Amino acid sequence: MIFSKNPKNNRAYPRADFYQPSYFIVDSDDTIAANECWFNNISLGGLAFESERSDLNKAVINVLYKIGPQLRKDRLLVKFSRKLMSRWRYGCQFMSTDEQRNTIIARYVDQKIKNAPGR
Repeated sequence: MIFSKNPKNNRAYPRADFYQPSYFIVDSDDTIAANECWFNNISLGGLAFESERSDLNKAVINVLYKIGPQLRKDRLLVKFSRKLMSRWRYGCQFMSTDEQRNTIIARYVDQKIKNAPGR
């Protein structure tokens, strides 16, 4: 089996590591109970997080997070899920355009890329 050292990146926007604990609420749930999660990356298109919850395919969720000094609350659509040991990783897309959010995330991603090892 041949493995590529640099898999092709088909992403629309560059992403950066974004480690932060947080909570999300699923729009379709009967209760408004918050679910714990850990974000692991972010881009202008959306973010990814890990959770113990296993039933979020195509769900609409509301998340709360802090990026720089800004506290953000955004709605996202879960686009993919993958099982990781005892947790699930979800890739989510922002559901609305927000220029302020885009500016904050673009600054964050650019800073992370510029400060990456090997640069």
